[in-house]
Amino acid sequence: MSEQRSRLLVVKAAMNVNGGAARDLMRNLPSIAEHFEVRFACLNLLDSQRQSLLSNGIQILEPFYQWEPGGGLLNEITSGQERSAAAAWKEHESAQAAIEWADAIHLTGGNGSMEFPPFVPADKPLHLHFLESKPGIHDSVSHLNPDGSGGWRPGLMHLLQNRQRARIEKSFRGFGENQNWSVSANSEFSAQNLHRIYGIKGGVLYPSVDLTEFSREPSFGEGSVFETMGLGDVGSYAVTVGRISRFKGIYEAVEHLVGSGLELVVIGGGKESDNAALRSYGDSLGVTVRVLSGIDSELMRAVMRNSAAIIGLAHGEAFGLTPIEAMALGAPPVFVNEGGYTETIVDQLNGRLVERGDIEAWRRALEQARDPGTRERWARKGLDRIEELGLTPESHAERLHSIINSEV
Repeated sequence: MSEQRSRLLVVKAAMNVNGGAARDLMRNLPSIAEHFEVRFACLNLLDSQRQSLLSNGIQILEPFYQWEPGGGLLNEITSGQERSAAAAWKEHESAQAAIEWADAIHLTGGNGSMEFPPFVPADKPLHLHFLESKPGIHDSVSHLNPDGSGGWRPGLMHLLQNRQRARIEKSFRGFGENQNWSVSANSEFSAQNLHRIYGIKGGVLYPSVDLTEFSREPSFGEGSVFETMGLGDVGSYAVTVGRISRFKGIYEAVEHLVGSGLELVVIGGGKESDNAALRSYGDSLGVTVRVLSGIDSELMRAVMRNSAAIIGLAHGEAFGLTPIEAMALGAPPVFVNEGGYTETIVDQLNGRLVERGDIEAWRRALEQARDPGTRERWARKGLDRIEELGLTPESHAERLHSIINSEV
């Protein structure tokens, strides 16, 4: 590798929730660092993330006091979260110094990230990886209760969010006006939303799956950790991944398993009261529900690998890491025919795309997923699809390198 690598400041504000965006960035950073001299700036970070970055020789720029994004109605009305993030970036001296150091900046969206661009000079190349619009600002489903009730809430919340919505939309304006700044969405679906909501045309930079982490062959410890969970027979349950919310469609996952004979394992969940309510709802429909929260990657892989299928019914999922993680493992992906899921799953080729609400179609799809020959064929085509779309950290880094080089 040439010694004259460009200096790239990689930025993402919120890391400690460790959602899909943070996990994807952590997967990609080591490969990105092979193409650039990298420094990474954030407003909060988990110890495990810090150790991983340092072990890969990536310099971390983080504040002394970790930023904690506020929630609640008052924050929604007053843009409290956005204002606190702006203040945290302003006081983040090492990040401010790195702006001048960098030849270019790569910003990943999420809570607190869009308060960073005002500190970037207009002539500094800035690339935004756009993931999705902030939940609840431009959609209604995020304001509903997990079971779909609360239909009165979206209209009221959208009215109360006028100030916050205007601030968020303004934060994107520079990317539409400044030719030194560019945007790549994480899917074609997200790119359409970017143009529809903000009037900005962007390219696509897909997320990735690490085929060494989500390996086709189980790790040495997977068998023993799976046995400790007491989930029953292999193939006796379906898995869905996400927090308990209407957006993630967790209650709908329960509903779409009725009559399938499968239990549901939720990786994620929520507060214990939310988990208990979900289990009770499952019992009322004859579907046993188990919730696994805070599990590590090895246990997650074991649970997914030994399932009948990985399912997802999120509303407007921007991309969806879970389907490609399932493909990497060789577990059948059966997902709703919406959003970013439609870009990685080719129906009947490497999984199923099924219409929301068609319970009989879901039952048939889940029967397919349990057929050994079908599973083997989907698994083989799943790896082909990952290769075809370039959904690996190495390919992600190469595409980013090409994007940044065109701007520097």
